[in-house]
Amino acid sequence: MDKTVRLNEAFYSFTQASKSLETYYARLSEKVQYLTGELEKKNAQLNDVISKLRESKDFLHAVLQSIGEAMIVLDQDERITMINRAAEELFCLNLADARGTMFKDLKYALEESSSGTVLTVKGRRYDVIRSRSTVFDSTGSVRGHVILIKDITKLKELERQDERNSRLIAMGEMAAKIVHEIRSPLCSIELFSTMLSNDLEGTPHAEMSKGISTGIQSLNNILTNMLLFARNQKPSFRDVKLRNVIEESIKMLTPLIEIRGVSIAGELKDEIINGDAELSKQVFMNIILNAIQSMPDGGKLEVVMEKGDEFITVAVRDEGEGINPENIEKIFDPFFSTKDRGTGLGLTIAHKIMQCHNGFIKAFKNDYKGSTFCLYFPKNNNNSSVSSVGAGLKPAPANRAIKEGFVSGVTNENNTCG
Repeated sequence: MDKTVRLNEAFYSFTQASKSLETYYARLSEKVQYLTGELEKKNAQLNDVISKLRESKDFLHAVLQSIGEAMIVLDQDERITMINRAAEELFCLNLADARGTMFKDLKYALEESSSGTVLTVKGRRYDVIRSRSTVFDSTGSVRGHVILIKDITKLKELERQDERNSRLIAMGEMAAKIVHEIRSPLCSIELFSTMLSNDLEGTPHAEMSKGISTGIQSLNNILTNMLLFARNQKPSFRDVKLRNVIEESIKMLTPLIEIRGVSIAGELKDEIINGDAELSKQVFMNIILNAIQSMPDGGKLEVVMEKGDEFITVAVRDEGEGINPENIEKIFDPFFSTKDRGTGLGLTIAHKIMQCHNGFIKAFKNDYKGSTFCLYFPKNNNNSSVSSVGAGLKPAPANRAIKEGFVSGVTNENNTCG
């Protein structure tokens, strides 16, 4: 009997314990389910934060890469940790090669003077503004440095051009006044020279009179260039036979051509352009005169005309000393001359007149001997918005070739006009 009672009590205790375990298990399951839900919420929130951080990082990276200034980030030891696209282009490197490199070991030179800072990288010079900032963390410790370099080369060039234009305008006004004072007595000298030449025709002194005429013509050409440079000459456009313009230009320079012992050969065609005959004549006189002066001991001068799809091209080839590679980018600049007595205005005026005709000039150093100047006149020229010829001229080229980069003064080490 006692055993039965104790067994029942044991079963009862077991049953109660089982019920308690079931209750605890149910509560535990609810707790686990609740914690699982909370964990999923936290994971979702964490993933959202990570996604936003990744988006922010990508956006910040895109911003840094889009900045026009070159940015270089250094660590505490002056080693490169990050550079943007502008820095890659400026220093001619990429992040993979630059990361971990000491900044001082990059191949560059920095010169600072009163006129500004100049950065030289692989032979190329840039006017720059350079700044350096230190990066601190929340505790005030140094984490690294940020270097910003802004390329202001174009801005500096615009400033130099503006200063040059201001000086040229002032000089042009003075030159115009001087030219007017010289022109009057020069006309009288030219008149008497012509009369003297007629009287000495057929005598041993005829060559002396030709020399006087040549000198007067040269001086008159210089004065004409100075006036064209100093004054705004409004072109008068009409249909012009280019062959006649070239022949008249050569005829006016005949005395100088004969004295220098220069022979002229050419191939001219009866092509028509829309332009100013007198200004076009001045272009050819300046180009041909430049070629003659480059051959002090005589030589051959070729004038060849060709017709292309867009342009009528006239090539003037000489057998002179050729253009020095160091000067080939400067020959169209005002007052630049390699001659002891040159004014440096002849090619400048030719350059400006060609711009007014929506044309351009290309200068070459011949492979064999001498130089070639190619003048490009557009076949179908629209001159409704053409500027005047004068100091400070800044016309807007209208044809496709000019927009693609073939502007007056562009040079090449080739002797083919194309």
